[in-house]
Amino acid sequence: MKLIKLSSFLIIDDSTVIQNALRALLSRIGVPTNNISCCPTAGAAVGNCKRQKFDVLFVDHNLGHGSTGLQMLEQLKLLRLISDNTLIYIVTGNEDPQIELAYSDYMPAKYIQKPIRPEEIIKVINHDLIKRQFSTGMIAAYTKDGLAGVKPLIFQAPNKVILKDSMLKLASRLIKVNRLQEALSVNKALLSIIKESIEADIQYTEILLAKKEYEQANQHIDGLLQKNKDNLQLIDLKAEVSFARDDIGIAARFWKRGFELSPYSYIRFCKLVWSLLAKGEKYDAFDLLTKYAYLLPNSAFDSAGKRAMAAWGDLYLASEDILQEWSPESAWQRVSAKLKGRLRGIPCIAAQRALSALFQLKINRYGEANRHISDIQINDIADYETAFIVYLVYCEMKLDDEKAQLEEKWLTKLQKGTSTLAQLQTMAFIKQQKSSSSF
Repeated sequence: MKLIKLSSFLIIDDSTVIQNALRALLSRIGVPTNNISCCPTAGAAVGNCKRQKFDVLFVDHNLGHGSTGLQMLEQLKLLRLISDNTLIYIVTGNEDPQIELAYSDYMPAKYIQKPIRPEEIIKVINHDLIKRQFSTGMIAAYTKDGLAGVKPLIFQAPNKVILKDSMLKLASRLIKVNRLQEALSVNKALLSIIKESIEADIQYTEILLAKKEYEQANQHIDGLLQKNKDNLQLIDLKAEVSFARDDIGIAARFWKRGFELSPYSYIRFCKLVWSLLAKGEKYDAFDLLTKYAYLLPNSAFDSAGKRAMAAWGDLYLASEDILQEWSPESAWQRVSAKLKGRLRGIPCIAAQRALSALFQLKINRYGEANRHISDIQINDIADYETAFIVYLVYCEMKLDDEKAQLEEKWLTKLQKGTSTLAQLQTMAFIKQQKSSSSF
């Protein structure tokens, strides 16, 4: 229990009953009061994590005001306020298997169904803190003496579960700093000890991908998928490996499969949408953009450009009746109607004007479209999505000078990006560029 008493805890739950119950439980076993913080909302949780580093997070799923624990963890991860050393416990009454699967993206220590069983929670936390302490020691031993410093610890592990977790974390750190041969050595040593471990097998694929051994990675992952067809990590890896092999069709298919299994990850959603746009499958992209616009509010990825993309999808799927009254604001309200409180407007003049210009072009009012688009300055564009919407207008109106300016600033910046998403967005821009130049 000593490790628990020395740890700091953040309880994120909109129920004061749960907050008080967990606080009382921790206090009863000796955790100092000033080591326990509580908050009811995602925003307050982010604020707390900016001020202090916590060892343990208790996270509820439904946090009120349309916000969820998933969106909060998404934001904490994006801001690097949590690490693989943060112990995350999902404490919820939600029994939706899709939501439970979605939390696997954040590697929670445990998914705990309410009502809370105190003895179980304490036992789990104590074990996980011991596990974390051992893995931290193993990483420190590597930092000091390399792999030679790690070998003695293999025989000192309290049990195989703790050993497995520690070696996985060490190999993961080595992958991040591009020490791939050492990561492979740790991974192979683990598999020789444990014999069978889906986590270690997945990590082996990650190493092959990082080493750019795409064919071997693809064969290995296909074998794993036969027995683990609904594993989100494997599905994401299959998409990444396929994309690295220049097979965007298969990559898109697996991003779609992952998103269908758990339609909550905005990163996975973005990769799917931009892969469809890169392939020229606009109407499939429009369908997704409008159906899942409700994911944006309260998301760490919410932006003017992303809202504009959803409104763009609405414009091209709108019926004749809707088209008569169409505007960027009404489109956003319509596609985000699943929210209890609608968020009004798109807070970006460039995005609004570009959407208004697309609307005018759709109803053949070129003079009005030109009036809207001529008011946009390159410096008004704040994100890639807005740049893409503006670019669509420039392409359709054959404004070559404006196209060249936008390409010089935004397409050049994208082409320097190394992430999968940046590459997909680059491909979508180039697809549009080629499409407009062919007329």
